[in-house]
Amino acid sequence: MNIKLNKYTNFILNTMLVILSIVLAYFVAVTVFKWLLPFIIAYGLARIIEPLVLFLERRAKIPRKAASAISVFLALVLIVSLLIFIANSIVYELKGLVEQLPELSEMLSESADNLLNTGINIYVNLPIELSQFVDSAINALANSLGTLLAPLPEATTKLAKSLPAVLIFTIVLFISTYFISSDREGIKKFLVRQIPAAWIARIVSIKNDLRFALLGYIKAQLILMGITFVEVTLGLMIIGVEYALLLGLLISLIDAVPVLGTGTVLIPWALFSLLTGEYMLALSLIILYAITLLVRQSLEPRIVGGQIGLYPLATLISMYIGLKIFGIFGMILGPVVTLIVRNLQRAGLFRLWRE
Repeated sequence: MNIKLNKYTNFILNTMLVILSIVLAYFVAVTVFKWLLPFIIAYGLARIIEPLVLFLERRAKIPRKAASAISVFLALVLIVSLLIFIANSIVYELKGLVEQLPELSEMLSESADNLLNTGINIYVNLPIELSQFVDSAINALANSLGTLLAPLPEATTKLAKSLPAVLIFTIVLFISTYFISSDREGIKKFLVRQIPAAWIARIVSIKNDLRFALLGYIKAQLILMGITFVEVTLGLMIIGVEYALLLGLLISLIDAVPVLGTGTVLIPWALFSLLTGEYMLALSLIILYAITLLVRQSLEPRIVGGQIGLYPLATLISMYIGLKIFGIFGMILGPVVTLIVRNLQRAGLFRLWRE
């Protein structure tokens, strides 16, 4: 009896210790992450350009510092070119949209007038009690919109003030990338000397798990975004909606945010179409939303689990628990923590379940 009691007590204590360690590590990591973000991104960028640096160093016989400078410059050119290409594509679509604004404005104005007249006719025939309820609901909605829009001028001012900080962030990022890339081995040896020898194997294992999980999650989300982009763009083209490419890109970016999803755009659009009498468009948008939702919900656990090495059900559970505890970021943190805990158990640091 005492043996079983001690066994369960140890299990509970170990579990509580792991949970407390994870929570503490989360809050410390968030703070440190904000301070070190440009250097963390620089490290990732340095890892990405490392094959090119090695190629220039070994094949072209260029000194490593020069090879790193060339690689960072090429990465900067590539990133800027990609941003310019995306911006040009969006501007091209927006230009066509702006050219049609008078026609769209007139159409929206007519739809709004028809909708308003219909609403007035319904409102006039309502019982007094119900009309009072509608009045209070409209006033509450107006107050909510006012509260929601009030911070916009302040937010615009903050955005303008943050531009110098963004510029400094970018400069620090690329300079750090050069230093990390050019003196990679020296930095690595310095960090290893600061760590006790007994910890190195465990830290390397945790680092590899974390990198594998984060990169896998990012890759999984990019795959899901690509699938959503193709689905929405093709769907809008089939429906006959203009600017399908621009809308598909916008909706796929919104869909990457866990709390939002494609319904943030498609459902209000479908409701507006329904109210303005475009019943086929409304039905088509609802069908498109149902397809994208079904595909994402069925593929997300499999794709994320496959990329980070977790069983799909375990991935789904960890994402849901992470969302409930830590919010949106928890959907990334949950699978990562689960993967690390699993590997720490395999390393023999503790035993929470039987393999």
